[in-house]
Amino acid sequence: MNFSKESVIKRQKTLKSKSGRLERRFFIDVFKLILALFVLLILVMAGAGFGMMKGILDDAPDVSQISIKPKGFKTVIYDQKGNEKNTLSTINSNRVYVYYDDIPQQVVDAFVSIEDERFWKHNGIDMRGIFRALYKDVVKGNMAEGASTITQQLIKNQVFNVGMNETTKLQKIERKVQEQYLAIELEKLYTKEQLMEYYLNTIYLGQGVNGIEAAADRYFDKHIQDLKLSEICVIAGITKNPYSFDPVVYPEKNNYRREDVLDKMLELGYIDKGEYNSALYDPVYDRIQKIKKQNDDNFEFNSYYTDDLMRALCKDFMEMYDMTEAQAYDEIYTGGYSVYSVQDYDIQAIVDETINDPVYYPQTTSVALNYKLTLLDDDGITTYNYDTNTLLTYYRKLTENSKYNNIYPSPEDARAAADTYKEAMLDQTGATFLNEEFKTAIQPQASFTVIDQRTGYVKAVGGGRGEKTENLGFDRATNAKRQPGSTFKVLAAFLPYIDTEGGLCSCFEDKPYAFANGTPVRNWYGGYWGPNSLRNAICQSMNIIAVQAITAVTPAVSFEYLLNEGFTTLVDKEIGVNGEIYSDIQQATALGGLTYGVTNLEITAAYAGIANMGEYVKPVFYSKVYDHDGNIVIDNTEPKLRSHRMCKETTAYQLIEGMKDVVNSGTGTRARMTSGVKCAGKTGTTSNSYDLWFCGMTPYYTASVWFGYDSNITINTNDHKFMWRDIMDKISLMENQDTSADWEQPEGLVKATVCKLTGLVPGDNCPTCTDWCDKENVPKKRCKGHIDKVVICNESHFLATNTCPETTEYLVTFNDKGDMELVGANFDYDKSIFTTKCPIHPEIEGGLKIECEAGKGGSISDTVVCKPGDDVTIYIQPNKGYEIKDVKVDGKSVGAVSEYKFKNVTEPHKIVAKFKKTSGGDDDDDNKKEKTTEATTEEPTTEKKTTEEKKTEKPTEEPTEKPTEEPTEEPTSEDPPPDDGGGDG
Repeated sequence: MNFSKESVIKRQKTLKSKSGRLERRFFIDVFKLILALFVLLILVMAGAGFGMMKGILDDAPDVSQISIKPKGFKTVIYDQKGNEKNTLSTINSNRVYVYYDDIPQQVVDAFVSIEDERFWKHNGIDMRGIFRALYKDVVKGNMAEGASTITQQLIKNQVFNVGMNETTKLQKIERKVQEQYLAIELEKLYTKEQLMEYYLNTIYLGQGVNGIEAAADRYFDKHIQDLKLSEICVIAGITKNPYSFDPVVYPEKNNYRREDVLDKMLELGYIDKGEYNSALYDPVYDRIQKIKKQNDDNFEFNSYYTDDLMRALCKDFMEMYDMTEAQAYDEIYTGGYSVYSVQDYDIQAIVDETINDPVYYPQTTSVALNYKLTLLDDDGITTYNYDTNTLLTYYRKLTENSKYNNIYPSPEDARAAADTYKEAMLDQTGATFLNEEFKTAIQPQASFTVIDQRTGYVKAVGGGRGEKTENLGFDRATNAKRQPGSTFKVLAAFLPYIDTEGGLCSCFEDKPYAFANGTPVRNWYGGYWGPNSLRNAICQSMNIIAVQAITAVTPAVSFEYLLNEGFTTLVDKEIGVNGEIYSDIQQATALGGLTYGVTNLEITAAYAGIANMGEYVKPVFYSKVYDHDGNIVIDNTEPKLRSHRMCKETTAYQLIEGMKDVVNSGTGTRARMTSGVKCAGKTGTTSNSYDLWFCGMTPYYTASVWFGYDSNITINTNDHKFMWRDIMDKISLMENQDTSADWEQPEGLVKATVCKLTGLVPGDNCPTCTDWCDKENVPKKRCKGHIDKVVICNESHFLATNTCPETTEYLVTFNDKGDMELVGANFDYDKSIFTTKCPIHPEIEGGLKIECEAGKGGSISDTVVCKPGDDVTIYIQPNKGYEIKDVKVDGKSVGAVSEYKFKNVTEPHKIVAKFKKTSGGDDDDDNKKEKTTEATTEEPTTEKKTTEEKKTEKPTEEPTEKPTEEPTEEPTSEDPPPDDGGGDG
């Protein structure tokens, strides 16, 4: 072996060289392995990324199925002349669409400059913008930089709900990828101009407005064609953040953004330096604040009519499209419909002015409380909710007064009551206050409805007096169900009876009469007026005859007629919470005694059916409705398609004739129009005077007025009749209505003469009545006839002698059995009454009666019977505070004498004394009765009131009986109707 130095060194080098190679080979192999694994990882990740990307794109909406066109447009209400009167919209639907050709170029340039400067060049996504955003987001840490093109923003707004449904970062990434994909695809389907048009009509621009036209109107009260450059830049600057850059709330922030827009437009060459400077120094925000103040000052809630129109349209949409109420209202607010209202704005102005005139109401007013309260439990979850009904329950229990109502002398008193209740509920629950709603409404209230009976068009609605404080709130003309009182006599009793078997000539006897359950029917005038025709029963609002009429046709038939008259609030049969049965198929319906009541709108429509000669036309608030594309979806222009026969023409004409008497000589004289236009109508007063009505008609319109409190409280007034008269007079004068216009007499009517006692063809000695009747209803059976009159003593109820002090004359007739009976007698008797003389007051042979009568304020000698040739002195004595006004003997005045002597009496006489207060005021019985009954009941006045002209100030006649202030029971749907319907005139 060679162990030389050189050999050893060589050997060492050789060994070292081999180990180095092995080491190097190892590292190379490891590197190769790592590289292979890295490549594999990249391939796996790429595959996964590709798969994920494919999955995201597969989940993207089908480009052929999506719509980027603006959705949600405001609905516009027009008058019959096509003038825009109102708009209905939500925050996402108040846009006004503008086509691209109508958009000023500077508007387009401004949005392109600040939102997507390469809009006209890219294919939907802006790669330069994306890289710029990545650089700023990653390198500079500025995560606020975005790269969405206008096309992507349009997709985000219209397809992805502005990203509002995203809850994770991954979902946001998925949406961004899909946006970019769809943007590329959509740019193949639409032109740049189309995309810009859709974008500018969809973007949200703060203050609840969408689209550039709506924004121009909101901020500058202009159309976009009229905007200045500075104003355009204000609007374009909002887009990035509509909240932060709101020019009304944050004008300083918006100004920074406006300057950015101007800078970009100058940089890109869209404007020159002069335009830039002019816009930059324009005091645009002063104008914005001025417009804001103008909008605030002019803000009004929708009118009652608009509310009613919306409710009617909602109901139609629910039926047409099988929608829920919420869906229907959403469709109204976002569907972009054009609705042509049938409201007459001139008539509405008259109604609004008159119904709010304090001259028609008591000088002392009160308020009704509407209250809602929400408390939050200590657990932070449970809530306690209270309202007006629970407040009433609390106070009724606290005061032990079941008739406690929510009427208070002033808003302050209502506030105090609400605060007391709130504190009580806080103490009771231990919860904390969360929220409340406190509202008051002035009392008493009124409602008014005007309908064109020929078309069914609702011309005006007065839903209440006082300031309107909310949209779609309580409307007393269409929402309130009130008892109709005697207005229902015509609809439920007289109309069915005349239509089926009678006429105005038909007669009933006003005598003691009871419902089927034995409860007596009471007349408003307290007594009985004997045989009367239906004409007089309508004119004088006679309760007993109305009940007799509905009984004759049966309540079931009457109910069917009422349904045919358009009423939707009546009850066939309903079982209460305690098992009690409610039904409006009853005799009391003739007097307006209903389970729930009726609305002003529906009762006006029913009376309009009479005014339209028996043809009922469904009332509508709009003539036509067009969708956003101009297609007609509702057409109400043809009344025949909404009408049906309610009663015969001959029936309607007779009812109109009867109701003409109501305003000329009956219970509604105060409603008689002074303009000379012919009118007819019916009064209505419910039990305790809770509800006061007048439903009337002219050849032009039908209208109804209601007066009362929102809770059941007595109100004694005739001002509702004056209000009806004044409104209709103003309308007639405004329209220059023809005073000779009248309802045309239909064929088939004849004048029929009937026995006043039986309603049959007159027989011997029959008192008769001649009036209108349908020729098919003229009676054919002949009356058996009548005996002459007899005089009965009021005390003994036998044939009167010449000494009986008080007597009544009765007509004698035959009943169905052939027995004689007294017409109008309200006492029991037998056959002996016709042959037996009064046993209490013996007959004086040849005796002559001197009947004595005194009015209020004094006395007179008793009635006496003397022998022929006697001298009789009668004494008259006034009470304290009174003096004799006049004394009449056999109808002739003999002066204010204190005694009068009849000498050598040879014939009967009558002496009547009247008195007056020593101050000179007339206070005799007849006058006092007239004044009192006119103020507190529906007593008719027979004298013509020449002084009751068109009302310019409140009539001097005040009720002699003050309305009671005692609280009465709050009306509820569970309250049963009164026994007699409460119907007085």
